[in-house]
Amino acid sequence: MIDATQRKAWADDGFFIIRGFAGADICQRMSDEAIAEIRANAPSGEAGQRAYKTPQGLWVQPEGQGMPNAVNPEDRAAKVFNTHLSGAAHDFAISDAAGDVVADLLGEDIDVFQSMFILKNPGAWGQPWHQDSYYFNFDQQPQVGLWLAISEATVENGCLYVLPGSHQRPVETHVPDARPNANQGYLEILGLDEAGAVPVLMQPGDLLVFHSYLIHRSIDNRGSARRAAMVYHYGRAGSKNLASPETKAMQDQVTRWIPVRRSKVAA
Repeated sequence: MIDATQRKAWADDGFFIIRGFAGADICQRMSDEAIAEIRANAPSGEAGQRAYKTPQGLWVQPEGQGMPNAVNPEDRAAKVFNTHLSGAAHDFAISDAAGDVVADLLGEDIDVFQSMFILKNPGAWGQPWHQDSYYFNFDQQPQVGLWLAISEATVENGCLYVLPGSHQRPVETHVPDARPNANQGYLEILGLDEAGAVPVLMQPGDLLVFHSYLIHRSIDNRGSARRAAMVYHYGRAGSKNLASPETKAMQDQVTRWIPVRRSKVAA
């Protein structure tokens, strides 16, 4: 459940943070399971490598720039999608604790439809300014994102930045990230006034709850350690994807709708 202060922050700013939401054991299990999947299906390390599906139905997105200083397979990976299908990531996604937060914002009929374990290894680039609802062109808006810090998130290691209140704007025009070998699927909003941007500093187990219209980005990891996170996206049950058939086919690769809870009326 969320309190009055959090509800006001959601309305005014488009996000709030719940400190110490998850225990260290849960965070470690999520990390171990994601890394085991990468090691079993390692990226090639070639610059510009596209995302690929594992036998377990997860999608591994390599870092587009190739990460030439990588030592282990996970050092070359950017994200693992569909982690909510099993294991600790699944258990958290459908937990009462997570469901209570999302249901307070979207209502009782909710699904989790996307998840990604983000590695953000040393030297990895940030993701440009964007809104998640640009990717989620559903008939029922908005969606809710839950960003669980698996490791510390600092300015040095590439934390998120958000523009408070930007969720009150419409979905902006996004263009492809023009950097050579930018990660697959990266888009950006150009011409933003960034004066009000604030860093989202997190400790392991902290949870960022954010509106899908909130404009946010991450910065480059200039530190010496990984900045890991598990991110979930929740929507109202029965939402329909309004994207073109071609776009929807691509999106379906990294979305899997799983019921989280239903109201007594719907049940």
